[in-house]
Formats: sequence, structure tokens, C-alpha cells
Amino acid sequence: MNITPDIPQLDPMRLQVRKHALLNEISAKPSRRWWRFAVPSTALVAAVAVALVLWTPTNQDASASWTAEPRAPGDLAPMIAACGKTLDQMDAERGLEGRPVWPAPREVAVTDQRGDMTMVVFTGPQSEALCWGTPKGVGMGAHGSVEEREPLGDRLFADFAPQVGMTEVSSGTSTTVLTGRVSPKVGKAVIVTEDALEVTASLGNGWIVTWWPSLGKPKEVRLYDGAGVLLQTAPVPVRSR
Repeated sequence: MNITPDIPQLDPMRLQVRKHALLNEISAKPSRRWWRFAVPSTALVAAVAVALVLWTPTNQDASASWTAEPRAPGDLAPMIAACGKTLDQMDAERGLEGRPVWPAPREVAVTDQRGDMTMVVFTGPQSEALCWGTPKGVGMGAHGSVEEREPLGDRLFADFAPQVGMTEVSSGTSTTVLTGRVSPKVGKAVIVTEDALEVTASLGNGWIVTWWPSLGKPKEVRLYDGAGVLLQTAPVPVRSR
């Protein structure tokens, strides 16, 4: 008796959406290597220029509570402790089975809290890490190299490519994350996206981080001083790091 296995059929429209999302968003290969650390995963389409998915199964909840302005900081101790466990794992496995050879970054440079999402940027001499999560989970990605980070010099802003954009297939929820560096002269930064969102980023210790609930690419950044005076409107991405 011949038995025909029951093979589930893939939705051709969904496959095309995934294909075009990847093809349309991939750009030049970044010069620094990114690493993904263990987080619970869902079916995601990553629209980025690296083999990287940085998210948790809480994408939909976080997007529903998103605000263009970051909220007032809350108690960050539990979040930083959870991120620290992953950084500890990174150091414990350093250099093993293709793991990075650079030490895990430990300095908290900037935090961002909006809606149900908290983001923490850790920095170190050779690497940076972005950790984020909601009450349901925490995820982290990091990148670095033995090369020194290029000084900003007289620039007011440099985005840290690549921007990370992704879509959760099950819900269709999309998210884009941007990190970068800013001059001490900058007191406020507003990211304007191609789909007309205006997002106030979180700044701290010369770093910037923000996210928005769409795949709209960052178009420009408006930089203000501490008194609210406009210093510069610059295109994003900035090619020179």
C-alpha cells in the first residue's frame, strides 16, 4: 500500500512577501560582525543587511503600546540584571565554537522606555550590545571587532548601521530599531521616517537609541541643543561612521 505523506502547503503569497522584504531591504554588508544570543523566537522576516534576528515573542504587545516620546524612566535594575546574565554567558563562552573573542560590553550608555518595551545599550572598548524586553521576555544582540570605534570628531550624529527592521509573520507586526552616537552638544534628537513618523530618541553618554512600529526607514534626524534650538537636520543613514 502506498502512503502519501501529509505535507503542509505553504502560502505562496506569504513566501513572496518574505522574499521581497529581504531583497528590498538588504544593503551593503556591515564592516563589524553581529552576534545573536539565545532568545525565544517566532517566525520573523528580517529586513536587514546581516544574518540576525533580534526580537522576542512580545513584538505585537510592544508595538500596541508604542509612543513617539519615551516615557519617564522606571526601575531599570531587573532589566539590567537580566541583560547582565546574557553578557555573563557571552564572556563565559568567549572564543568557543565561533563565539566572539571580544569581551562583553558592560557600561550602560543609554536606556529607552516607551510603552511596554525597555531598551538598554551597553558599550565597551571593542563592542556594543543592545538588550531589550518586556515583562514577557528579554532579547539581546551584540557586535564588535578589534578595531577602535571611529571618533565623531566635529560631527553631531552618526547612526550605527545597520538599522534593524523586522516583521513578525504570525501577526504582521513590524518594527525598526535605530542606534547611533551623538555629540555632547546635542540635547534632543528626533528621527523622521519615510512613512512620516517623528520619533524622539533617547540620548545618554554620547549614544542614541529608539524604535518605531513599522518598516519605514529613517529619513532624517533633527538635532537640537539643550535649549531646544535646532542645530542640524541631517539625512539618515550617515555613511561615515
